[in-house]
This record gives sequence, C-alpha cells and structure tokens, in this order.
Amino acid sequence: MSTDGASALRPAGDAEDPGGQSSPGGRGLLARVAPMRRSLRTEAGSAGLLLAATIAALVWANSPVGDSYAAFWHTEFALRWGATELSLDLKHWVNDGLMVFFFFVVGLEIKRELVIGELTDRRRAAVPALAAVTGLAVPALVYVAFNLGDEAASGWGVVISTDTAFLLGVLALVGPSCPAPLRLFLLTLAIADDVGALVVIAVFYTDDLQLLALGLAVLGLALMLGLRYLRVWRGPAYLVLASAVWVAMYESGVHPTLAGVVIALLTPAYAARREEVADAARLVRAYQQSPNPGFARAARLSIDRSVSAGERLQQLWQPWTSFVIVPVFALANAGVPLTGETLRAAASSPVTLGVVAGLVLGKLVGILAGTGLAVRLGLGALAPGLTGLQVAGGAALSGIGFTISLFIVDLAFTGDERLADQARVGVLTASVLAALLGWALFRVADLRRPAGAVRPSVLDPPVDPGRDHVRGPADAPLTLVEYGDFECPFCGRATGSVEELRERFGDRLRYVFRHLPLVDVHPHARLAAEAAEAAAAQGRFWEMHDRLFTMQDRLTPPDLLEHAAAIGLDVQRFARDLGAGRYARRVQEDVDSAEASGVEGTPTFFVGGHRHTGPHDADSLSAALLAGTGADPVADPSGDGVGARVLPALGGRREAPARPPAGPLPSDLPETPDRDGAFPRLGDAQVALLERYGTRRTWQPGQTLFREGDPGYEFQLVLSGSVAVVEHHGHPDQRVVSVHGARRFLGELDLFSDRPVFLTAVVLRPAEVVTVPDARIRQAFAADPALEELVLRAFLVRRSLLLALAADLRVVGRGTSGETARLRRFAEHHGLTAAVVDVETDDDARALLADLGVDDDDLPVVVWRSGRVLRRPTDAELTALVEDGRGPGAPVPPSPVPQEET
Repeated sequence: MSTDGASALRPAGDAEDPGGQSSPGGRGLLARVAPMRRSLRTEAGSAGLLLAATIAALVWANSPVGDSYAAFWHTEFALRWGATELSLDLKHWVNDGLMVFFFFVVGLEIKRELVIGELTDRRRAAVPALAAVTGLAVPALVYVAFNLGDEAASGWGVVISTDTAFLLGVLALVGPSCPAPLRLFLLTLAIADDVGALVVIAVFYTDDLQLLALGLAVLGLALMLGLRYLRVWRGPAYLVLASAVWVAMYESGVHPTLAGVVIALLTPAYAARREEVADAARLVRAYQQSPNPGFARAARLSIDRSVSAGERLQQLWQPWTSFVIVPVFALANAGVPLTGETLRAAASSPVTLGVVAGLVLGKLVGILAGTGLAVRLGLGALAPGLTGLQVAGGAALSGIGFTISLFIVDLAFTGDERLADQARVGVLTASVLAALLGWALFRVADLRRPAGAVRPSVLDPPVDPGRDHVRGPADAPLTLVEYGDFECPFCGRATGSVEELRERFGDRLRYVFRHLPLVDVHPHARLAAEAAEAAAAQGRFWEMHDRLFTMQDRLTPPDLLEHAAAIGLDVQRFARDLGAGRYARRVQEDVDSAEASGVEGTPTFFVGGHRHTGPHDADSLSAALLAGTGADPVADPSGDGVGARVLPALGGRREAPARPPAGPLPSDLPETPDRDGAFPRLGDAQVALLERYGTRRTWQPGQTLFREGDPGYEFQLVLSGSVAVVEHHGHPDQRVVSVHGARRFLGELDLFSDRPVFLTAVVLRPAEVVTVPDARIRQAFAADPALEELVLRAFLVRRSLLLALAADLRVVGRGTSGETARLRRFAEHHGLTAAVVDVETDDDARALLADLGVDDDDLPVVVWRSGRVLRRPTDAELTALVEDGRGPGAPVPPSPVPQEET
C-alpha cells in the first residue's frame, strides 16, 4: 500500500517549523534519527524497509542459529478468559492478528476510491479495472497449467495479487522520470487487484464454516453500524466490538483478517464537507481569541468531524502498517532455509515454477491483454503521454506479489511445509525477476525514442509576463512553472507544495501556471481550463485557479457558473465566453507548449526554465530553485481572500398585476438564428444516437412539452415542426425566448437541476420530438462525448442569454465611459438588475446594435425589461421608465429574434 500519512508516527516532541516541516525537538536521540525518519516517508523508503526485513529473515533462517527462527515464530502465546482460551503461535498472531490492520487499511483505500476516488468514474477506471481482472485470471491459469491434476493446484491464489508498496517503491526507483499518469494507472489497477484478492481469500480459502460464529460476527458488525447511526464516535466502543468480530470470524472458519476489510467498508468515506470545514474554522478562531479547554475541545472535535472517519483512520494506520506491521510480517514469513536440497527441489518443483511463471509472465500478459481489450472495446483510453512499453514496464512490476502472495502461501499449503517453502522461494524469485524485467522494459522504452527526438527538457516558449499567468513579481529572480490539470488529484495535492514555496520565498519567487488538461482521463478538465481563462479575461484568474483546485469534485458546467458567481465575475459574460469556446485556443496553446517542452503528465514543473525530474514536494522543489544560488529561503507569509457571492436565480422577476391572459402565439414565428453556438443543429449520426436512447412522439400546436413550475423536464430534440420557448406563457408580459426547428434541441443548464422549471416549451406547428429521459441522456453522452460537449456549450451560451433577459435593464455602451457608469449607478440606486454590453470588448455588440436599429451616435442605449429602447436617456427619463413599468421610447421590432439575441 502507499505510505502517505507517515506523519502520524511523529513523536510528541517534534515541533513544526515555519515552513510546515517537522523539526526535531531537543538534541537527543529523536534529533539524531529525524533525518532517517523523513527519508522513510516515501514509497521507496517503505519498500526498502520491507526489503530489509525480508533479507533479515533470510539471513536469520540460514545463519548458524537458523533453528531459532522457526522456534521463535512457533512460540505459543495464549489469551485466557476464565475457561476460554485462544492460543496461537507468534507467526499466526502476526498473520491472523496484526495483518488485520493491514487489510483494514486496504479496505479503507478501496472504500475511498469507490466513493470519492478514481473508481467513481467508470470511463476513467475501466481500463485499469479490466486489466486487473485479466491480471488476476491469467496468472492463476498459468500456475494451474504447471500443477494440473496435483493437489498443489489449490495454491493458484498465490500468484494473483500485486504488492502495492513494493510496486510503487520500485516504480519510483526504476520507472520513467515523469510517471504521474503511469502511477495513477498502476495505483487504480492495484486497488482493483486488491478487491479481487480479498474476494479470493474469502471464497476459496475458507474451511469448516461455522454458521453460529459467523452470525455472531455479523451481529457485531450490525452493532457497529448502530453505534454509527447513534452518532457514537468514541474509539473504545468500536475497539471492543471489532475485537469481538475478529474472534467470531476466527472461530467461524473465515480468515479473521477479512474482518478488517469488512469493518473498513462500513467506515464512512466522503469528501470534506465545506460547511463543517467552515464551522471548524469558526471554532478555531474562537479558540484563538479566547484560549480555554472548552473551545480547544470543540475546535478539535469539529476539525475531526470535517474529515471522514475513513480518511482519518487511514492516515493513522497506514504508516504503522507500512513501517511496522508489514515488515514484521515479512520477517515472520520470508525466512526460507535456502539449503542445497531446498533450492534443488524448488528448481524442478511445479509449484515454484508455476509461481514464478504466473507472477512474472502471467501478470505481464494478463495486464497487457486486459489493457488492449479495454481500449479496443472503447471502454476507456490510456492517459496522454503513456506509451505501450511504459505500460508493459508497469505490468511487469505488478508481478511483485510479495505481501499477499506470502500471506496466501500460509493459507494454501497449511499441511505441507515443504510445498509452502517451495512457493515462498517462487514468490521471492518472482519478485526479483519482475523488478528486473520492469527495469529492462523501461530502459527499452527510453532507447526506442527516435534518434534526435530526445524528450525536450527546456521550457518552450519561455515565460512571457504579458501572456502567462504569473503569481508574484514579474522580475523575481526565481521562477517555477507548472503544467497542471484542474481535475488531476496529484495537481490538487501539489498546490500545497506551491503555497509553501510562496510562503518561504515571498517576493523572490514568481509562479507560473500553464494548462495541460488530460481529457482522456479527466473529462471536465478542458472546460475547467477554459473557465480559468474566461475568469482571467475579467481579471480573476488566480481566484478561479484556487477555487477550482479546492473544489475538484465540482467541475460540471453548472458548478463553473457557481464558482464564477462566488468570485464576483459577470456571470452572463462568463457563460457566453465559456459556451462559445472563446478561450479554447488559449488553452490549446498551453497544451502545444507542453508537448514542445517534453511534458508527458501532470503535474510537471520547470525550475529556471528546465524540467524538474525529481519529486515535487516543497523541499525538493525548494532545493532545485536554490541550486547554485547559495541562498536560503525567507518566509514571507501572506494571504488574501475573496468574498463569496450567490449565483443569481433565474425565473420570474416581479409579480405583475392581474391582467387578461395573452392570446395564442403566432404559428409563423421565425426560428431564432444561431449565434455563438447557442442553437446548433445536430447531424445525422447524433440524431440517430438520440433516437436509440429516446422515444418519438407527435405534438399538436398549443401543446406544451414542459411548463413553468414543473419539477423538471427531459431532453427534447425537435425532428420536424416548430417549438417556442416562452417566458411567462399565457400572461400579458409573456415573451418568446427562442424558436426551434428541425434538429434543434431544447433545454438549458436547469435540465440537470432539481429546481422548478421557469420557462414553457409550446408547440407552434405540428412537431415530431424525440424525448430522452435523464438517465438515458447521460448514457448517450457517454457514448458520444462530442455530443455532450456540443450540448453543454450550447447550454452555457443559453444561460448567458437568459441572464441578460433576466435583467431589468440592459445597457449597451462603452464600458469605460462616464455615461455607462452613470446608468450603472442609477440601476443600483433603484434596486434594479443591470446587464452591460460593452461595444469595445464584446464581439456581439455590433450585431446587437443592428438588431436594435441604433448606431454609435445613439450610445449609450438602455433596453427596458419590456423590450422598450431609450437612446442616451436622462435620469428623469429613466425614472419615468421605472414608474410607468414600460417607459417611452421606440419599441423593439416584433420578431422574437432581437430580444433573444440581446
């Protein structure tokens, strides 16, 4: 397993330095061993400790005092309660007892990935998940082929699993220099692999099932769930019940370590809840203002509640399992006497040969076959920058099946120590061969790069303060450039390192962010990158940058609009820019520069214009920044914040006095012209796809597809005829928002909302319409991502149009002029909502002027909510306009088109 969270082992004597790093307390033993403890807080360090324990076990078992190895681990240790006794030797206390915590951490990681991690996205997880399935099946078949017809064939479970800690540790040592996409692929594969291995242990290695004891274990689990629903969070109660469940599982015949997995899967896992985080921050501020035990306890409990129990327990126990329990397990299980007789027997043993072939060749072939099959079937795709040889190298490293393989050896060969030793020799041999094979494949991948096409390592183009997004002084002596992806979890974690560096260096550092959205694995990343650029156009890039990384789980188009409102953007302009794809080219320029600079994954950092190839923690990046300068970082903590605002609601603006109902809509209203992609027509293939997922129906004039106030509606595609979307349908102030003809779809971002509908879709001429239910439209989008992007961008542009229509008045003028500012102030003073169209910056302004029948000499122009137009209005005219509710001035032409486009 991964070794993140090793800080949980920090002794109480440690203190935190200003840079956020652990510094030793005092001058004693802790101060001397602190550097070693920090070096172990890496995946390679964890794997190294496990390797050291394995070597120690082999040396002990083959030393002159080798007999003491078996004698020690077979020492009996018993627990007695009255006449009841539980007696196991030390080896089984490790394998059946301590390893419960290892499997508990495995279960917590599985639960997290299933609920809020990589396995929540079917397309993202499909390739490694299928590769994990074939990576389980093929090695097992290879092993059985060597032992067919022999009772040793039952040991096939030995070859199915991958040791995640060893895998990631060896990958860090021998893998490619920029392995983030490969690491993510292998980590997802390992999690799915662990699920399969645990199922195999539960189903195939359970003997003499005792139903009464199993029922007691289930009862204990039910009581734990009951405590959870009673909001009992104290550890001792759960510890007592967990111990009882472990004993009951042991007596039932089911391997007791599975109790750890089941308990982990019942442990809550969820993303940090923002309201609880805010509450915790409030209590911390209260404690800072008035330090006392009551506030201290409340703040501590509130902070704990804001993070799920699963993540807190994983951080607590993962370092103990990585640095203590698993090395002790290796010490207890890897001590095979390597006598000449044992080695000769293993060299010709079908068990040893089957284990080696299954782990080394079976894993490689199985994972590659599953990966190729998933890609060919269109279930998913490999991340950009990943080559086949790199995947092969990772697949070969997956043959390191050390921990769970040795664990299953103890289950599969209980009655035959000779076969167990041969299987252990096979596991040890396979782990070495798999590591060497993985290293060789990575080296071949490097050698196969075309001559003269060595991956660039220099930033291309260099930083340009006039174009790039720079945080810090433009002339700062130190430069750090990051290529990032707003949906990439590794980039999200790297933001902490960047913030720490900014605190350390202050004005001596300029930080530059460039986009590299990995669209194949992060479906929302490109639109999020464009959202950041749309925010930059309004001077708020860094506010949007920080918010997107803080809320990586909320990057859908409606979420992006909420983020825009929260940081104070003009949401109408933002939605229009995002929907029209105005900054797609700007994002693509960054993508092109990433390719020219040799970037293969995210995050990738450039220090002083050269690609950084080591870890990207704060210390490593700091050392790279200071290399050759002889300088020391200077802490300069600073912070800023942006107040949150709420996205304006859309819908009815004011209650109008009761008036006679409006007459029917004319049937010959013209179609609203498409502008900025708001009303596109679908192609034949897209229409055919939607027809497969929906139902076709004929509608008559006057019928409504959905009405204002409905709880929701479904995706509607007009095949023939004409449908109008109307605001305040049937009322005197009704107005046509848009008119749709053949091959156009209805709807807006509220299609995916649970809010009541605020528009009405009315059939003007007999129409054939395909209706696609919500669940089915999501399936259609999954089948055709291009269709999804087309629809979502159209919805964004439509939202910008609706925001303009929802305003009490729209001001068309020059944004920098005093007259436009005066009209803004008038609207604010009278409590009116105003939308400003700047003719100097808005690409659509000229078309709007033509629609309104005005020119530059008439500016500024005010369009009242009824559609009336005032040219260069005075405050008196505007006041009369407000009081009258309609106001004087020339009416807008009767066609709905100009109103829609404004």
